[in-house]
Amino acid sequence: MKTFKTSAIGVLLIVCYLNSSAQKIPLNENFKNQPKLFADMPGSMKLKTLNLESLLDLPVGTSVNTFLTNNFNFQGTVVSTSPASNATVKSIVVQCTNRKGATLTFTRTVQPDGTIKYLGRIISLKNGDAFDIVKENDQYILQKKNLDELVNE
Repeated sequence: MKTFKTSAIGVLLIVCYLNSSAQKIPLNENFKNQPKLFADMPGSMKLKTLNLESLLDLPVGTSVNTFLTNNFNFQGTVVSTSPASNATVKSIVVQCTNRKGATLTFTRTVQPDGTIKYLGRIISLKNGDAFDIVKENDQYILQKKNLDELVNE
């Protein structure tokens, strides 16, 4: 009888385990169905790095109105900057006002050999597309990408 009770409890636990499910949070499953924030923009554009360089010294709260490329006017407000004490890495985060929900992150790093490297993105988690700053043929460009290419589960 003791073996029967133990077996019955074991079977009951297995049935409960098989019927239970954990909460599933799909992170990027719906990015392809989200509206495109940059649908009117070309797939790649030559970046005006000097315009972005000038943003790196702005304090938090400053309004920004600059051309990132010849045909991409970016407007927003500085929401975060890196500490001024670090001379090798400077970063800025700008919340966009003319592309609602988008955020620009831009970082300049000075390598030990003195060369400068830029990294950054314009992204909105409410939209299915984004821009990534990439280097091609010794020049920086804004490359349009699908959000699921940039955000991993």
